[in-house]
Amino acid sequence: VSTRIYDRIPAAPTWPLLVVSTVDDDEAGGPENLQARVQVDCWGLSGSQTDTAQARLIARTVRSVARDLAGTWPAGKIRSAVGQTTIPSPDPETGRARFFIDLLVELNP
Repeated sequence: VSTRIYDRIPAAPTWPLLVVSTVDDDEAGGPENLQARVQVDCWGLSGSQTDTAQARLIARTVRSVARDLAGTWPAGKIRSAVGQTTIPSPDPETGRARFFIDLLVELNP
């Protein structure tokens, strides 16, 4: 997916791509500790078997490298990021392959 990581699907997208959304966040033990549930949608080019397999591989890759997000970033310090659930959810309108990944991210803003 290279640089095709967005907060929503663009008007003229190039597939495959990722859409990243913060689903929920909460202060854990005070304002210096934040836990966020982040959803990553891994989209394939179509609903074909090949494109579904590619979207699944992208989802597995995102989940496996989530722990590598730990470190200091311009927006704050990520203490940990853990891939939790991966859910297949093809788009009901287009049949395009899509996998949801839940990440639990703990950070210090």
